[in-house]
Formats: sequence, structure tokens, C-alpha cells
Amino acid sequence: MAKLKVDQQSSVFSAAPGSGEGTLVGRNATTPVGFFGKTPIARPVIPASPTAADIAAVLVALGLATQAS
Repeated sequence: MAKLKVDQQSSVFSAAPGSGEGTLVGRNATTPVGFFGKTPIARPVIPASPTAADIAAVLVALGLATQAS
């Protein structure tokens, strides 16, 4: 598999799958990231003593989990 270089522009092509250094997702804390079609957001902050609800809210915001009804 050919190695891909990291795109220097903010775009959906910011990841570098197969690189020797790993895969980059988001360049810094302000680069929005989203998963499974969720609107990308900047890196969320979790409180120093998080509750399960705090962690769940971050996972939902990123698109990594859904809220059960």
C-alpha cells in the first residue's frame, strides 16, 4: 500500500493513513474533527473530575456514540 502524505490544507484529506508515524486526525486543539457524519467540532474539554455524563456528552458531540432515548 502506498503511503500518503498529510495534506497541508484543512480538508477531509488531513489524515495520513499508512504513514510510519501513525495517522494524524486534526492538526491541533482548534482543528474541528467529526465522525460518522457528525458536524466537526474543536477538541472538547472534559472537567478535571468528569462524570459519566460529561464523557458521554463529549462522545456524542464527536459522533462516536449516540444518546439512547
